[in-house]
Amino acid sequence: MGIFSRFFEKKSESKQMGNSIVPNPEIDSSVGLSIVFKGALDINNDKLLTKLKSVDPTIKDIRYEVPFGQLEEGMWILVSWGKHIIRILGLNAPYPQNELELCVTPASYSQEIKQQIYESDSHLLLYYVGYEQDVLEQYLALTRLAVCFEQFNALAVINEDAHTSLPINFINELASKKDGLTTLGECLPLLFCGFVKYEIESIKGIWMRTYGANIFGLPNFAVLANSYEESDYYFDMFSNILNYLRQSKVTMNPGDTMEMGENRMMSLRVPKDDEYFLKDQGDLLVIEIN
Repeated sequence: MGIFSRFFEKKSESKQMGNSIVPNPEIDSSVGLSIVFKGALDINNDKLLTKLKSVDPTIKDIRYEVPFGQLEEGMWILVSWGKHIIRILGLNAPYPQNELELCVTPASYSQEIKQQIYESDSHLLLYYVGYEQDVLEQYLALTRLAVCFEQFNALAVINEDAHTSLPINFINELASKKDGLTTLGECLPLLFCGFVKYEIESIKGIWMRTYGANIFGLPNFAVLANSYEESDYYFDMFSNILNYLRQSKVTMNPGDTMEMGENRMMSLRVPKDDEYFLKDQGDLLVIEIN
């Protein structure tokens, strides 16, 4: 049986008993992050858990299982603590190039770091299969574990659903500060709802939009900005709107308007027929400011 057959085999999970780590059978679509590495995978599971304890000293019951033993093709382990269970699949092969470019090219860090990521040799796929219901807490659990792989030559964390990525050392720096990772939760477009800018031929201006908000049950947002200089403004706007919607459970719909001060009004609409490039999974609302 190959690695992928074993990875997706359901019967192996249903037979787990006693003190075994049992993934949540109710999860239909797992939240996930990926990690790319320089060189072949060389992961020490005990050191991994030791690092996780230092990232969050409140964790007391961390453990892992290797259900199929050491795999020649890569690695597969389950890590658990509290409500959280994370399934890790590791492959000694480069991350698919098209998906890597999708997540790295629009990112805001240096071209030198991007080149290192493009030249990465191996990768891990992390899937949340635990019992926490809040999507943000699922993402934060994945992130806490992800930063622990920097010691094994990890380069970056990739969020394919959000079309974005961050260098592992940047996330690790956040994790080293008290409540540092809450920054990611308070600023969703950093990693969990990516902020992407692109130009469309024959259209004057720069389109800016989020990806991945649908994972939270929220709409994505897009705006046609005048120039790249407006990036910070719209990044903050998207972040504030997404936080407000997630925390308040309020909904926003096409046709809604909002006063923005200084005689400015924001209105929302669906993409027009010729804005095909905005249409993908989930709802998207275009912001127009008058």
